Amino acid sequence: MTSSVIIDSIGTAKPIASKILSDAFEIPQELITKLIYGAPSVLLHKVDKKIANKATETLSQLGLEVSVQDASIPVPTDTTTYDISIYIEDITLLPLITKQASEFLGCDLKEAFHLLTQESGIVIGGVSKATVDAFSKRIDAKVVASQANKDTYTISVDPSDKPLLKKLCSELKATPPFINIPYKTSQNLWRKYGSSKHLSILNESHQRFEIVLENVVTTHPNYRKVLLEKVGMPEEIIDPVLQNLPVQLEEGLPVQEAIQVVEDYKNNGLNCSIKPLLTSDCCLKIDIVDLEKTLALLSQFVSKEQLPNTEGQSWTSPPLKRLIARYVEAKLNDIETTSEIVA
Repeated sequence: MTSSVIIDSIGTAKPIASKILSDAFEIPQELITKLIYGAPSVLLHKVDKKIANKATETLSQLGLEVSVQDASIPVPTDTTTYDISIYIEDITLLPLITKQASEFLGCDLKEAFHLLTQESGIVIGGVSKATVDAFSKRIDAKVVASQANKDTYTISVDPSDKPLLKKLCSELKATPPFINIPYKTSQNLWRKYGSSKHLSILNESHQRFEIVLENVVTTHPNYRKVLLEKVGMPEEIIDPVLQNLPVQLEEGLPVQEAIQVVEDYKNNGLNCSIKPLLTSDCCLKIDIVDLEKTLALLSQFVSKEQLPNTEGQSWTSPPLKRLIARYVEAKLNDIETTSEIVA
């Protein structure tokens, strides 16, 4: 009787496992890596049971989740793959999460950080559900897995390109922001206009959105109650806020959740819009209270010649990746320094 050795999941294994297995079984490392991140997959087929058990022991010691089954049993055939991004809710964990991503992906910290801060948000693609689950257990952030052809998309156009903007408004029968666009539609538009540097198409599974209150139906009996209880807006500021619309009510929501929330608000007299949270570079405006502590933080991300040099001044940073700006802003709060992200 012969057996098959199945890699069920990457488990807690580090990327070095692929090289170890490549050397041990004389299988190309690229193929081993594909089998690990595509698990469940067959590593060995129709081998003696003793060999299978020995191989399983080795694989388990590396942190892989494995199993042995009779070679006559059909082997796994699911080829569904996912793209993975992460959303960092507690931005102060950015250094830890960068390290965790580096260890999982087998890249250095600089490359891991680049993957976390790129506009698409995708840190690894073409992996199995088992790999998604393993990654979720090994990183202190929200892991988002998607299948590109089943997702919806946001289409962005540089406002300066008025002819292109006009064409998209006509084809989509909508005005910006263009959100919740089906995959096929987005692909057709990319084929037609993708050569333009003014067009970008982003998978909404890997984006976050804000909800902006545009106006209120003041005759609706529930609008104040919703602002108080659901939004958490203090009673004493409701009227001043309503006199200075638009205002952000929520941020960091997935698009489908945002759509549902906006519908609920509308049913209660609050007319809102959904806007993608910006991923482009931004600046930080900082009122410097403690120059020494502020410099200690900023020097990690800003070149020496661009750093502030005077305590008590209001200083604006050079452009920063938005993830970095969020992190610096949070850390500045720890030293009681006022800051805000600006375009």
